[in-house]
Amino acid sequence: MLNDRPTYDLHDPIQKSALVTVRDGKLLVARSYGKDAFYVPGGKIETDETAEQALEREVQEELATKLVEESAVELGVFTGQAHGKREGKQVNLHAFAAVLEGSPQASEEIEELRWVGAAEAEQVSSAGQLILADLAKKSVVTGAANSRRAVLFDLDDTLFLTREVKWEHHRFVAKDSFGIDLTDEELTEHWGKPFEEMIALLYGGLGTPEERLEANKASNERFPKKPIDGALDAVNELLDRGIAVGIITSTVTERAVAELTRHGYPMDRLLLVQGADLTDFHKPDSRVFGRASKLLKALGKTEVTYVGDALTDEQAALDAGFNFVAVTTGLFEADDFSSRSTVLSDLKNLPELFA
Repeated sequence: MLNDRPTYDLHDPIQKSALVTVRDGKLLVARSYGKDAFYVPGGKIETDETAEQALEREVQEELATKLVEESAVELGVFTGQAHGKREGKQVNLHAFAAVLEGSPQASEEIEELRWVGAAEAEQVSSAGQLILADLAKKSVVTGAANSRRAVLFDLDDTLFLTREVKWEHHRFVAKDSFGIDLTDEELTEHWGKPFEEMIALLYGGLGTPEERLEANKASNERFPKKPIDGALDAVNELLDRGIAVGIITSTVTERAVAELTRHGYPMDRLLLVQGADLTDFHKPDSRVFGRASKLLKALGKTEVTYVGDALTDEQAALDAGFNFVAVTTGLFEADDFSSRSTVLSDLKNLPELFA
């Protein structure tokens, strides 16, 4: 539950909550009596009410059901023309993906509920079309046979060749800034841990957390990661096949976003990028996927695969109930992974698993 009270003007633009729930690649929308357009379920946020509280209230009033407790995941704010208002009057839709306790039913104020795809966007209000377009771009609203599928990727040594160049980077920082000579054994032991925890261990706990980060950042550009051949093409092909894509990594989110952007990944099409700084849990703990799991369930993505290069990736994914695809681009060989996983030597072959 979001407990903070709103600090924005409730009237200019109009502030509304919006429920985003998807089934078989289609978005749930509603039409009130006497109205000509469908809208994303939700409604105006009242004084001293949070956007999520407004959402819970409106779902009960409009859909005759409730949200599954703590299932809501904030998606962001979509701003557009307020339907039926003067030209230029804006509405902010505070969108949440969430799971309903039961099947939605049209209440007394709702004439019709409908599940719509991108091709039916003209039936939806202008602001609602923004949400629909965003979901279509991210392969959530899709007419493809893969509408229930999502693929989450690890980053280092999965999408980018990282280990060799970053081991040299850590050796440089440890020696130059902290007077430490790192061994392969030390690097192997701590490799893949959450970034700030890892560098604290590698740099002997010397300096403050801020000093360790700054020392590493200062020379980061001298040791660039290298893209793995075929990784970007594989991601784009999955998206084009109607499969949602996200990133769950042990590195810092800001660095992950910068790396992905630098190498041309379609950031506006990715469902999420989650680094170690955005969660209290880390691989091999399956709870690292907590937010992603809630989001994917609300968006109708019930067949989830995680792609990674490490045994910690595999354990977290399988414990979370995901499928796991191992790529042998890191420290581990094919025989190191369990028989429950699919093993690939080349990411170019990944899209064919979902043909």
